Amino acid sequence: MLFFKKAVVSALALLAAPSIAALTPAQMVGNIEMLTTKSKALQNPANSITLVNGPLIVIGLGPFPQIIAGFTEIVTITSTAITQMQGSAVITNPTDAKAIADAFRKFVEVHQVLLNILIGKAGLFNTVPIIGTPVAAVLRSLEAVVDTVALRIIDTVEVAIHKSTIQSNANSLSGTITVSINAYQGLSLKKRHTRDFTMIDA
Repeated sequence: MLFFKKAVVSALALLAAPSIAALTPAQMVGNIEMLTTKSKALQNPANSITLVNGPLIVIGLGPFPQIIAGFTEIVTITSTAITQMQGSAVITNPTDAKAIADAFRKFVEVHQVLLNILIGKAGLFNTVPIIGTPVAAVLRSLEAVVDTVALRIIDTVEVAIHKSTIQSNANSLSGTITVSINAYQGLSLKKRHTRDFTMIDA
C-alpha cells in the first residue's frame, strides 16, 4: 500500500510539472538569432517587389505570398518563444544580459531593414489597393507578438544598462512596425475612398 501511495504521489508530481522548461540565457539568444535569420531571409524577396509582380498576389504568385508566409512563420516562432520564456529565471549576470541585448539589437536592425524595404515598396501600389489588406493583417500579428516578447525579455533582464538598451530598441522597432502597418493599411483605405467617390458620382 505504501508503494502504491508513493507511485500516486510521483504521478501527480509529474502532472503538476510544467510541460515546457524555462529557457536559459543561451537559449534566449538562440531564439532571437533565429528570428534575425528569418527576417534576413525575407529581405531579398522584399527587394524584388515591383509594380509588375506585386499584383500577382491575387493569384498566389509574386513575392508577397512568400513574404506573408515568412512573417507568419516569424509570428509562430515568436509565440513559441513567449511560451517557453514563462518561468525563466531573472537574468542578473552582466555577460548573459549583454548577450541577450546584443542579439535583440541585431534582430531589431535586421527587421527594420526589412520593414523599411516594405514601407518603400508600398508607394508602388496606390492603384493596387488589394495588396494592402493581407500585408497589413500579417504586420498587425507581428506587432502583437514582437511587443509581447520584447516585454518578456525586458522583464527578464535585470541588468539596468542592458535592460534600458533592450527597451530603447523595442520602442524603435515598434515605431517602425506601426509605420509599415499604416503604409499598407492606407492602401486599403484608398480603395474604400475610391469606392465611396464612385458611388457619389453615380
